[in-house]
Amino acid sequence: MASLTVQFTNNSGVDDSLVSIGFVPGASNAGFTIQNVSDQTALLPLNIASDGTYPFNGNWYALSALPKGVTISAFSGRVYVAYGPEWAVEGAGYEPAQAVTDPNFYLRYDKLEMTFTGQPADVANLTSIDYWSIPLSLTTSSSGTAVQTVSGLLGSTTAQNVFDALNPLTTPPVSGVTGPGGTDGAPLPALVPGDFLQYGSGPVPGTTFARLIGPSSYPPIQPVSIPVTPYDTWQDYLQYLATTFGPGTTLGAVVPTLGNGVIATIAGQFAGVGPNPPATGPLSPQSYNLSATIDANLDITLTGTLGGISGTTTMLYKVADLTNPSGIYGGNTPYYLNGATSSTNPGNDVYGWVGGDLFSGLNIGAVGSTTIVDSGSKSMMVGSLNSQQWFGLASSQFFAGLQSSTYYNQWAATLAPLSQAYNFAYSDRFAAVFASLNPAKVDTLTITLEGAAVDMGS
Repeated sequence: MASLTVQFTNNSGVDDSLVSIGFVPGASNAGFTIQNVSDQTALLPLNIASDGTYPFNGNWYALSALPKGVTISAFSGRVYVAYGPEWAVEGAGYEPAQAVTDPNFYLRYDKLEMTFTGQPADVANLTSIDYWSIPLSLTTSSSGTAVQTVSGLLGSTTAQNVFDALNPLTTPPVSGVTGPGGTDGAPLPALVPGDFLQYGSGPVPGTTFARLIGPSSYPPIQPVSIPVTPYDTWQDYLQYLATTFGPGTTLGAVVPTLGNGVIATIAGQFAGVGPNPPATGPLSPQSYNLSATIDANLDITLTGTLGGISGTTTMLYKVADLTNPSGIYGGNTPYYLNGATSSTNPGNDVYGWVGGDLFSGLNIGAVGSTTIVDSGSKSMMVGSLNSQQWFGLASSQFFAGLQSSTYYNQWAATLAPLSQAYNFAYSDRFAAVFASLNPAKVDTLTITLEGAAVDMGS
């Protein structure tokens, strides 16, 4: 059986005894085989109580107890790193929510994601989609020779640089959303890290840096929940698309192929699901070609053909779902398929894939973009390219390079030059964010804890 050695290099300045490591398996909890290299003892999943009793402290392992790292024979899930107090496990399968009512909200922790089952497709990646806290880097090697590095901090970037860059996105809040009435009846304002309050019997705010919460991790704004998101809500971008290309506008007046409701062409090839995908249906390999239109309500509809499914397909995304944090930001917008009255959450199928094209384009600012690029033997506006052509654009052209206003994911745009971690849900469509763990080419993964100091200025 193939195995992978996972080592830890601590450059954080935090003592090894105050750094904790935990392994959270995926939903199936199957195939968890991890051992401490030093004494060959088996490690346990962080969030699964052996006696089924919750809450419990969690199966955390001090970094000082893993001087030679661990050996993994089978694991798919998240590797958590915590500084100081570790988060406690509140229930079966629990992981902390990014909400002020979660008892672990004010703790400092971060994660990476990995799958190692001894297969060529095994990978690891960094992610800053949900929040940013502890900068990590990944280096793979074989027989002591480095193979690949995914950097949590690029170049001379420091943790302080990242904090200083992200903080202005919400200071002051820009969402314009007010919360429900507080105890005095006045609307509760949008709050950002450093300004969070204790809610009810929830946890008391800490005095040191914990995390910057990403825009996809706030609770819904429709219906309004607390804390209210301080980030841009996409409303202005959607309104721009409706005003410029919506119903009644002239086709091709601003961007060739766009207008009279059409805002993008979602077209390309879906590779299918699994090593042996079916020949037809939503899991099959197939081409797709749909037109994205926007209406006066700012709802978006995809209409067209899917190669593995007969007839015309329509997918309606409502503005309330698009502008919620889990929507365009999170890439998890529910859709109404073929006129259905109830919505479907996106999954690992062709419907989820074409929706991912749309959300990718919105996140990087490609939808409705008037930026001109070379495409084959001629120059074209990015907005007139089909969605699969967006994936071939140079990353240096994303975000502000595609829009004259801030019509793009500003969190992702800020992180992109600072870190190789995922910065929005579909980063992998545009950049090589994975480290391969193919056992034929890699025998060791080194997780480096980068410099940790962050001064919140208060």
